[in-house]
Amino acid sequence: MPAANAKNLQEWLRLEPSIAKALAQEFKNARGDHDAVDRALDNANVAISGFGVEPINGDYHVDNYYFDIVALYVNTGDTYNGTVLYETDRERFLVTTMGDWVEQNERKYRIR
Repeated sequence: MPAANAKNLQEWLRLEPSIAKALAQEFKNARGDHDAVDRALDNANVAISGFGVEPINGDYHVDNYYFDIVALYVNTGDTYNGTVLYETDRERFLVTTMGDWVEQNERKYRIR
């Protein structure tokens, strides 16, 4: 699954280059900072006209902040629309679809 860099944000989500670049920089700076991650995802939600940021829960303890939230993603209204997703245990932003990510990680995180 592609990293959420400016090029992939432009290609997958059809963002203007300046917006893609700004978001990619925000993602890079946010890693490991829970508040910054939340702000970055909220900004991505606005940029892609999403329906809010939602969690993906698993039967997997990430840490004492996220508990069982294995990923956060911008809801785009369709499981297989391109979106921004943050993997909480790996502390990385991806451009993917929620459905593809869940299919690929269902067993690892015992997603419910």
